[in-house]
Amino acid sequence: MIFTTRPDIKKQFDTIADLGIDNLIVSGCSFTYNSNNSFATSWPYYLKDLGGFTQVLDCSLPGAGNQHISNSLLWALNINQPDPKNSLIVVMWSGCDRDDYVCPESNISSDTHVKFSYSKNVISGITGGSRRGSRGNTVAAFKEFSMTKTNESRAIENYLYISNTWHCLKNLDYKFVFLNFLDGDLPSRTKHFDIKPYLPSKIQKNLDSMMTKITDPYTWALKNDLLAPDDFHPNLDGHLSWTKNVLFPHLKTLTP
Repeated sequence: MIFTTRPDIKKQFDTIADLGIDNLIVSGCSFTYNSNNSFATSWPYYLKDLGGFTQVLDCSLPGAGNQHISNSLLWALNINQPDPKNSLIVVMWSGCDRDDYVCPESNISSDTHVKFSYSKNVISGITGGSRRGSRGNTVAAFKEFSMTKTNESRAIENYLYISNTWHCLKNLDYKFVFLNFLDGDLPSRTKHFDIKPYLPSKIQKNLDSMMTKITDPYTWALKNDLLAPDDFHPNLDGHLSWTKNVLFPHLKTLTP
């Protein structure tokens, strides 16, 4: 199994409406990643309970950028082939200032505790962001390379990750939604930015058509005083509140 599963996490919340789907498939960064194998700490496992899903199949990785989010999801779908008719995919796109690459495990810092493995010897290398203090798992030389990029080059690159994933999932006949982890126009501790102004007008319209128009979890937590002590991630109540009041009501409108 390429996907991460956490079978020890027991149901914590009553099902509000059973969506009739077994597999909740997710990919994202630390806004998606569940940091504990014994209990729910992030929205996918809250959504699992609320929507009556049987399991979460997870590709997320703390610090991941959009290349990892796309690559890991498509690789895991190709390897494990969950039934499209019995699956819902929720992709939460991350910071466009982050860089990832598929690399041998020898390229990864020895103190890395969390990783995504494509095979026994190949994993995701991530920078965690373009700031020099960003936490990633890859060697310093790759972070230096990532700093040579411009906002325009990053905008084009990240659009291609989103667009290519959208078309692949459509071709594979999966039900899916694409979400933002935060509003690129809001100040945050990252260098994430809105890529739309750097794209041609036709491409901007394409991007708008692919993204789901709901409040992102950072904005929700910020407005409702539900940020964690790091002043960036939603706290546990923030994840739950956003899932119950924003994400789940939207998903109910998409399923029969």
